[in-house]
Amino acid sequence: MATLSTQGARWQEIRLPDRPILIEPRAIAELEALAQPLALAAPREWRGEGPLAAAVAALGDLPAALRDDISALVARFAALLGLSEVRIRLEAINTNACRKIHADYTDVRLITTYFGPGTDYVPHGHEPIEANLKRLPAGTIALFKGRLFHDGHPPCFHRSPPVGDTGERRLVLVIDTPLEASRTGEAAFPLPC
Repeated sequence: MATLSTQGARWQEIRLPDRPILIEPRAIAELEALAQPLALAAPREWRGEGPLAAAVAALGDLPAALRDDISALVARFAALLGLSEVRIRLEAINTNACRKIHADYTDVRLITTYFGPGTDYVPHGHEPIEANLKRLPAGTIALFKGRLFHDGHPPCFHRSPPVGDTGERRLVLVIDTPLEASRTGEAAFPLPC
């Protein structure tokens, strides 16, 4: 397993102009087992916003290992972007939400799926059409560059896999910059709609 400093250095690659997505595979069998009962409660959503610890605490009562993983991801995301606050959404999904291929109106968004099918994305340099979609496995951490990152940086086109008619459930974590990003040494970016 990579150390936190090695992982942090790897995440810095999202700043490269030819990196609309950064993918970090990982095995999460224990977390997946903890996430399954939460996913089966779909539709349901947990939200937190503000300083890092407060945003995680606002998610409420979650299994300890899942909460610890979310806290670690929040800390890494905040360190990467120089944030003192974040927005977090943990969502149990059983619908076709966000099924259209799109790029977010944000700078960078972290998405990981704890249970069920992972997010679909279009690899860099490919046309954003269904035939070009690849699916991230559950557990994989992905940093998606949005339309507002910087000029000259293409966004990552992606979608939620349509599960509405399949009976499948998903538990997905999304970490975003805050509504008014409090960055160290960088100008704030507008946030996704």
